[in-house]
Amino acid sequence: MAKLQTACIKCGLSLESLLYCFSCKTIQSFTSEDNYFELIGLSIDFEIDDNELEEKYHKLSFVLHPDFFESAPESEKKISEKASSILNTSYNILCDHNSRASYLLKVFSQNAKLDNRSLPDGFLKEMFFLQESLDELLESDNKSELLIMKEDLMERHKIIIANFTKLFKNLKEISNQSFILQDIQTNLNAERYLSRLLERIN
Repeated sequence: MAKLQTACIKCGLSLESLLYCFSCKTIQSFTSEDNYFELIGLSIDFEIDDNELEEKYHKLSFVLHPDFFESAPESEKKISEKASSILNTSYNILCDHNSRASYLLKVFSQNAKLDNRSLPDGFLKEMFFLQESLDELLESDNKSELLIMKEDLMERHKIIIANFTKLFKNLKEISNQSFILQDIQTNLNAERYLSRLLERIN
């Protein structure tokens, strides 16, 4: 899905970001309902260029920072504060694989009924076993075994991220999206279990 091309409210030229026109240096009208990808100026897709995200974020942060609007009318100050805030929110969501996947799922599944507790077959039983093993390792302070478990969990985590990439690609190509949306939700649920275990090790 390509990013939305919208004209500037002041000069009418195409926008690089829905938040700001770099041609006439004008903050744009926006709402909290606007898509985070389009607010920053990215295509709506799970696979994004991290360097491009960083570049666009810092470029917008500079021009939208409230410090540059100290002498501006109060209305402009408030707009810059809101724009800076939603920019930070957008960036924090999009720079993390899991929060990006979760956000995209909400974007694509507005009318879908998903099972928010579903997990891959056999996953829960395996997690209970790993939880018990982790309890024992933490109690014994066995650092070498903890490191081995951490590496294993991180590898599992990478597999889930790879699944997200594949599933979101399929989402564009298949007309019946309900099964894929549920698979994405299931992977998100599994990722949360893994993240909790990794947090305990860390």
